[in-house]
Amino acid sequence: MRKNKAFDSSSYVFHAGEQILVDANVWLYLLPPATQPPPQYAEQYSEAMKKLIEAGARPIVELLVLSEYINRSLRLEYEAAWKHTYLSFKNFRRSKDFAAVAKPVIEDVKRILAMAEVEPTVLTKADLPWILAETERGTLDFNDGAIVETCRLRGMKLLTNDGDMKLGGIEVLTSNPRLLAACP
Repeated sequence: MRKNKAFDSSSYVFHAGEQILVDANVWLYLLPPATQPPPQYAEQYSEAMKKLIEAGARPIVELLVLSEYINRSLRLEYEAAWKHTYLSFKNFRRSKDFAAVAKPVIEDVKRILAMAEVEPTVLTKADLPWILAETERGTLDFNDGAIVETCRLRGMKLLTNDGDMKLGGIEVLTSNPRLLAACP
């Protein structure tokens, strides 16, 4: 499988109608959990999202991205404020305290859904043998492979900060200097 081609999201010129799948890590920079400090890349991705919308490009979200955003947000909240109260995340999730943490995360997901178009899953068309082989080799996370396949099959670019998004033959937009260097 080919390497991805990375472009600096701060200088990328978005085009009207262009579809950009926004990765969970970018949503976490734009809508961070309450207990987290402002993330390092928040300003860069906020500016990229502003330019994307102003240009009339189309921010896209899909099921795996929402799943990763929700799960990571809830786990960050657990680690920051509840880890010493509950022995496990699962115990925390079953507690009376969980709803107060989950409510703002779900509100943020509703904001994401209001800003982005929902993309149907492409699991039936994805190159699952490739995803599984790369996952087995340790060169790719399974969810990342599925997200890359969504972009590849739908002709979308991926806005991400994930330094592991090096394979798949798609175009990625990023502020991550390691990813920019790895995928010139």
